[in-house]
Amino acid sequence: MEKSESIHCKLIGQHPKASLFAEWLTHEDIAASANKIHRTLTENEGMREFAIEQISDWILKHHIADSTLGRLKRKRENIIKKYGLDEYLNQQQMLPAAEKTMRGNGAEIILAEYLQESSPLEILLYKLRYNPNVSQSIKGDDVLLFNKENLYEQIILGESKFRKTPGTAVVKDITDEFGKKLKLPLSILFVAHRLGELGNEELADELEELNIEVKHGKVPVVNVGFLLSNHNTRSNVEKNLYSENPNFIFISLGIDQPEELISRSFTLANDKLKRGIEDE
Repeated sequence: MEKSESIHCKLIGQHPKASLFAEWLTHEDIAASANKIHRTLTENEGMREFAIEQISDWILKHHIADSTLGRLKRKRENIIKKYGLDEYLNQQQMLPAAEKTMRGNGAEIILAEYLQESSPLEILLYKLRYNPNVSQSIKGDDVLLFNKENLYEQIILGESKFRKTPGTAVVKDITDEFGKKLKLPLSILFVAHRLGELGNEELADELEELNIEVKHGKVPVVNVGFLLSNHNTRSNVEKNLYSENPNFIFISLGIDQPEELISRSFTLANDKLKRGIEDE
């Protein structure tokens, strides 16, 4: 007899069977109840360096447009001669330097990339590229995914958190956001306006209409909470997670020294940025 699909997979799809996530992380869909849907992720031994290499590429992709890199490459000789590349990039603040912002952005990026692998949905806009102050977290929905072929099929709205040590408070923060009732996305019009400015007016128009239908409750929305923290993450989420929202799933990622994962990924991203500008 064929095994029925779990509620976890119905909401966000299966854990990826290829890509970084298949090799880096092991998953478990913990038996669901009326008040708890939890997918837990743990790091496979010896895969930290592999993960840092990939995450550093994602950091660059989410923060910096190809057109920006192209512009910097065209200007590199004048930049290096006049300022030195390090000083110029520090002043440009293309990537965050504050630990809190790096950790928040890092968790958001990992969640976004995970959901794009597990589900058929995708990000339509890399919103971190539009942050007017890269030193601070950008407002709005953390992660917003759509089915580009059929915008009305489903939307995934995700909230991500990073903590060196997990505890009751951070789980409560996420469940207060999503666990009491279905939360609707707030940033659809932001995505639409930015896409319109980029010349994709047809998709922008569709998103503006979609936003109205979402407010009327006519579009399925899945809420996802994500916590990146240490090896105690699973147990703390299991202890403190309580939800009355049947469309809410919690993803926990528990690894040793999560702060090292993020800091080293950003350091490598900065190195790759410099090399990318310097290379012919």
